[in-house]
Amino acid sequence: HRRGGVSQGAPRNPRARFTMQYYTKQELQGAGRYTGKCRIGNWNENDTMDEVRLKDYIAKKETGSLRMDKFQKRMNTALQKVELTKAVADEYVRFGDVVQLENLRTGAVVSVDVENKDPRAAENACAVSASFIADACARNTFTLEKYTPPSTAVLTMTYDDDLLHYGQKVKIVVNPLAHGGDEGGGGPLRLTSFAVGQTHFAKFSRHCEVVAGGADSYACVFEVLTPDPAKRLVSEGVPVMAGAPVVLRHAQTNQCLSVEGHALVNDFGKEIEVCGHTSVSAGASFVMEGMATGKPASMTAKAPQDSNLFAILGGATGEE
Repeated sequence: HRRGGVSQGAPRNPRARFTMQYYTKQELQGAGRYTGKCRIGNWNENDTMDEVRLKDYIAKKETGSLRMDKFQKRMNTALQKVELTKAVADEYVRFGDVVQLENLRTGAVVSVDVENKDPRAAENACAVSASFIADACARNTFTLEKYTPPSTAVLTMTYDDDLLHYGQKVKIVVNPLAHGGDEGGGGPLRLTSFAVGQTHFAKFSRHCEVVAGGADSYACVFEVLTPDPAKRLVSEGVPVMAGAPVVLRHAQTNQCLSVEGHALVNDFGKEIEVCGHTSVSAGASFVMEGMATGKPASMTAKAPQDSNLFAILGGATGEE
């Protein structure tokens, strides 16, 4: 019961006539033993594909677009050595100086990863962490920029000199060498923080998120304060010395920059999360001490803990 070499009882597949076979019988049975050199099967196609792959590899290697080349270029850009601004005889921090932000609790310095970007299209930001690589390089150095308040902010202190003062609001700008600057097609990046919400929060601590963003807004303004709240009023306007402990309080969220010890792993190794959170002790000893001197509890502010303490580091002392 056969007609035309096909069994009448065999089921017919209407799609069989459109099925393409990319391998010959010899290639399917012989597996890796049959290659383009055997001249069996699709040898011409195999030779052509090998030539195309080789040409594509050579072209990517010449243009530096291989994955390994991109990674090496990224490391060279982020870890290129940078010389910190040498402090003059007075050792005060000045605007425009190339400095580092070292957390006094962990000894780690604030660093950025410009390639670890926020995947959301509307967010022009990259990740910020604290690195134990203390050598000054492009990704862990910053410059301080003055904040110009609007005309209605009459209580915001401004100074005409180039010194950094306690109580002054500033913007912390990422070293342009870390992201290519204007040559890289982007503007300056500044440390930015947002209030905790459904779209912005630190990944591990769930506190205020800290990133390096390209937007120039009030979200990138920090206030430099002395760690002791009882001395903030009298220290307002005093120049900040390099290496002195300071607190960087975010002006919009009123939370201090913090390194609490939550570990994370990125392409640079094991680092620590940087967030916005004011860590204070839960005890009442500080409040009781203030009440003993006649200060009411409502006017007594607790001092931040070591996770909020930073030092603005410059280079070795030089001559002016």
